[in-house]
Amino acid sequence: KDQGQMAAMVYNWPHRDVHVIVVTDGSRILGLGDLGASGMGIPIGKLSLYCAAGGIAPHRVLPVVLDVGTDNEQLLNDESYLGANMKRLKGPAYFELVDEFLKAVRYRWPNVLVHF
Repeated sequence: KDQGQMAAMVYNWPHRDVHVIVVTDGSRILGLGDLGASGMGIPIGKLSLYCAAGGIAPHRVLPVVLDVGTDNEQLLNDESYLGANMKRLKGPAYFELVDEFLKAVRYRWPNVLVHF
């Protein structure tokens, strides 16, 4: 549903000088499996290390979850799940979305480090 909107979305972020972006799609989270949008803690945790150990200022980082759905039936059946309530996007459609996201990021912040 957000395909075609990635450029607009990256401009929603208020900081002009982002140095590091950590991205997840919520799949295969550290042995926990498919967490879907609930995997946001992983990019936040990784960026905390970039800030604490790498000296990157906290306002220069951006955690991202590409909410492409989930194959976790428990989450799909949970009324309180905040992510996209649909089966995980796969194949060419998935890679087109990721490519669109990366092009939008590179256009807005040409020198940013993107960590998946």
